[in-house]
Amino acid sequence: MTDVHQHAVDIHEQFSDHIDVDVEDVEARLDTLINEYRVPAEEARRSVVSHYLDEAGLEREDIRGESESRKIESVDAPEQWIDVTAKILELWEPRSESVAQVGLIGDETGTIKFTKWAKSDLPELEEGTTYHLGNVVTDEYQERFSVKLNRTTEIEEAEEDIAVEAPDSERSESEAIELAAIDTDEQWIDVTAKVTDLWEPRSESISQVGLIGDESGTTKFVSFATSDLPELEEGAVYQLRNLVTDEYQGDFSVKLNRTTEIERIEEGLEVGDNTVESEGILIDIQNGSGLIKRCPQEDCTRVLQNGRCSEHGEVDGEFDLRIKGVLDDGKEVQETIFDREATEELGGIDLEEAKEMAMDALDTTVVADEISEKVLGRYYRVAGPTLGRYLLVNEMAEISGPTADPEELLIKARSI
Repeated sequence: MTDVHQHAVDIHEQFSDHIDVDVEDVEARLDTLINEYRVPAEEARRSVVSHYLDEAGLEREDIRGESESRKIESVDAPEQWIDVTAKILELWEPRSESVAQVGLIGDETGTIKFTKWAKSDLPELEEGTTYHLGNVVTDEYQERFSVKLNRTTEIEEAEEDIAVEAPDSERSESEAIELAAIDTDEQWIDVTAKVTDLWEPRSESISQVGLIGDESGTTKFVSFATSDLPELEEGAVYQLRNLVTDEYQGDFSVKLNRTTEIERIEEGLEVGDNTVESEGILIDIQNGSGLIKRCPQEDCTRVLQNGRCSEHGEVDGEFDLRIKGVLDDGKEVQETIFDREATEELGGIDLEEAKEMAMDALDTTVVADEISEKVLGRYYRVAGPTLGRYLLVNEMAEISGPTADPEELLIKARSI
């Protein structure tokens, strides 16, 4: 039995009591997405499930499967219904009224982010308490897994506490992590950094907020009041262990939490500027470029996948423009991100024109195709801060450079 057919059988079983659908119909939809449009299998499955949910007028919780008891480290796929026994390690301030609680839970095998929807009308979870959580559903965003508590979730306080496996950054204890290397949301890291600025918190749930910096640059930090951590002093240098990274509008920040270890050190630290310059031939426009949709919720601009935000679920997205490109100087490549303003300048097309093009063609990919025809093979100089492997373009200019061989560029782009 092929993977596509097995997925189709699973989906058919979920909906057979609600709508008249054949396994062959489900398989045909999956096959088109996976084999014709090269959509990853899990994304294709999620898209097909969303289609049948709309057709049946159902919520995702209405078609849940049988849940099984799992350990957190075993979560390896989205859309799984599981039962876990876990301790509430940290509660964060929700960014949307649709979210009742969000934070971190853990068991003996590891930790994972959780979200509890406001409409689920579930009881409040308390930090430091261990619960049996039945019927939670797994989710995935940028290869990071989380769990969602919904209206079918069963919550029972456990009689015995559990020892939680401390988060592990998978690096030696003495190894320093540069702030400019952060490129993933919800990543556990250790840094040695100087507190360069402290700001006035806008919420009672936040103890401190400001900027920390190291030799590679600066990033925002947030310390939550419930973490009960010692206060950081402006100008002081600290070793900070067990921080969690966060992403907002393409910028990364770090969260100090209940498990964070803080040690002040007397060494001086020169805070650097993470702005870099790169030039080369634009050889590739990556997937996720052109006309995209972002989550409209306040303080969230995540790019939607199949109409869903990993934090807020299915939402009516807001259109935006961006380019994820690759520059090649003949020796090495630099991945770049052009925001809306830079994309409009580079591609010679504004957001309204892009929306009209997509509407006329009934296909958003025509925008990226149009931009690609105008910019691929041209030579550019760009500058901006680095976010992990990406350079976020703040300044750019087309410059004269070596003439590119289109066939050679195509071969190189395919090899990336």
